[in-house]
Amino acid sequence: MASDPRPRFKGHRLKRLRDEGLKPVVGGQDGPAITENAILDCGWGRLLFAQTYPEAGPLIEALRAEGPDRRDIAFYVRNPHVLLAHAPQEVFLDPSHTYRLDLSVYRAARRQPRGFTVRRLASQADAEAINRIYAARKMVQARPDFMWSQREGSALTYLVAEDSTTGQVMGTVTGVNHQRAFNDPENGSSLWCLAVDPQATQPGIGETLVRRLAEHFQARGLAYMDLSVMHDNEQAIALYEKLGFRRVSFFGVKRKNPINESLFTARPPTRR
Repeated sequence: MASDPRPRFKGHRLKRLRDEGLKPVVGGQDGPAITENAILDCGWGRLLFAQTYPEAGPLIEALRAEGPDRRDIAFYVRNPHVLLAHAPQEVFLDPSHTYRLDLSVYRAARRQPRGFTVRRLASQADAEAINRIYAARKMVQARPDFMWSQREGSALTYLVAEDSTTGQVMGTVTGVNHQRAFNDPENGSSLWCLAVDPQATQPGIGETLVRRLAEHFQARGLAYMDLSVMHDNEQAIALYEKLGFRRVSFFGVKRKNPINESLFTARPPTRR
């Protein structure tokens, strides 16, 4: 008689629930204690690691402390309905999906990019070029001196794609090392602010930036790399799924402000 496959399936399902962080993160006994109420300044705003907040109240207060012309994000929210109930007039659920790349099985591409190279930020001029691309993509900018100050020993990593002929910066991506940010016991990382110059003609800049950042974190022994992408950005989602990302059940909550207004206000009806 064949054995019953259900217990094995149940165990696999429970493992996935743990791996996808549907239970609160707790620090290990052998490693350093996880930083409680962790916040990371990213220049354009702050990342608030929701899994490090035992209560919703302090997380709402942290969002209320958002600076002018900044875009703070409470990320890894597991129960957004509970958080929104604490301040429904002030915060909203970001309409984005979260995707995760398992770095233990990720493999680098064999084909090398043509017409550009990817490297780490190397000068304040690079930071100014990143802001130029942010502006062209209507993204919130960060002070160049802030980006330059984060180049060594930080939780933040800036990569740029440089035109092999002109030396001009044509794309950028930012990575966050969660181990350095809050002693993450899961050894995670995340990708933010992927942007390519609208005038760039070389194919594959965005994909190569994502791959190089994944390889950067993989070489440092991190377990996964997460990202947040708008639910209707079909082109970006197709790229991420091609690279091996899969969707996980985390959410982002933001404070209602003029920068985010299009995300929480109803669109006018389409005229026929």
